[in-house]
Amino acid sequence: MHQSELVDALGELPALRVEPDGPALVVTVPAIGESLRLYAEAVAWLKRGALPQGAPLLQIVVHHHGQELRMILLNDDVVWQPADADSLLDAPIPVRITDAPELVAYTEMERESAAALRALDGPAVNLDALAATLLLHRCVMVAAMRLGLRPLRAVRRWHELWCAVGELLPGSFWPDPDWDRLLVQAGVPLAPYEEARARDRPAGIEALTPADLRATEPKLTIDRADDSTVAAWRQWMKLTPRQFCEVLTAELPEARVEVSLYADGGGAVSLRIASSGVLRALLELRLSFPRRMTYLDEIRIADEATDTGLFQRLMSNVENLSRSLGLRGIKVYATGDGSVAFARAGFDWDRGAPE
Repeated sequence: MHQSELVDALGELPALRVEPDGPALVVTVPAIGESLRLYAEAVAWLKRGALPQGAPLLQIVVHHHGQELRMILLNDDVVWQPADADSLLDAPIPVRITDAPELVAYTEMERESAAALRALDGPAVNLDALAATLLLHRCVMVAAMRLGLRPLRAVRRWHELWCAVGELLPGSFWPDPDWDRLLVQAGVPLAPYEEARARDRPAGIEALTPADLRATEPKLTIDRADDSTVAAWRQWMKLTPRQFCEVLTAELPEARVEVSLYADGGGAVSLRIASSGVLRALLELRLSFPRRMTYLDEIRIADEATDTGLFQRLMSNVENLSRSLGLRGIKVYATGDGSVAFARAGFDWDRGAPE
């Protein structure tokens, strides 16, 4: 969809204020004192409609990090689809909220977050039910945050409820620097590790654009160098693309790297070294920022490149990259030639990594 088409559609809700901000449109809903960001190229579907009382509305489906999110814009409210609980919770088994609403309004979120706190002080409080409510509200607020909303009052209430019943959840939440920063904006005191996660934003990360993701090609090629990948990079990475490339390819001038980064904090890295079309070395990594681990899936060194120090250089660069990204260990799953190479090199590949 073209931005002009989206502006025309939003114009049918006269109470909203719409202002361009680069490729985004900042849509402010004065009735709730909130703004969200819409990218015309991310709009997959838009339909005009009306409430039973006749008030106009816009139904919108947007692409966000490989997913489709549904939302409804009104003159005085915003309605959206909560995030999936299983994507937020680090639990030993999949977690689903079976009676979770498909869509939640901003005004409803405000009302229900206040009601949950009142229930905590009630005479017959059900702590297990409140823990389920806590999880649902986190799903609602994370989805709101992804749209650019900042529900600070609801976040403060959520944190107060979490302090009371958070230990009853079936697992802990995955690390989320964006959520930590939202807590800071809401005036919530953070634990030391949360503070570090919230403020540790290297210069250049917040200002990244899709053009920056493509600037290091062909040395470093980033899959889907678009706004969704920029958002994921800002959330999870501690290095700019150029820094990432410099660390992984140090003293390897012929190396070429391909990177894929996903909204859930997972990533894949492939490094190849070839001379005149002949492969000399291959390195395949997976990154997990929520688990703070690097997984080495494959490493191959051509026979003619053995005993040249190439293997040691590759592993040194992997270790330096992992440390620079804040990952705490390297797990090796390479088999065959990779395992033989590790046995010969004697690389202490699992130091500091948890079992």
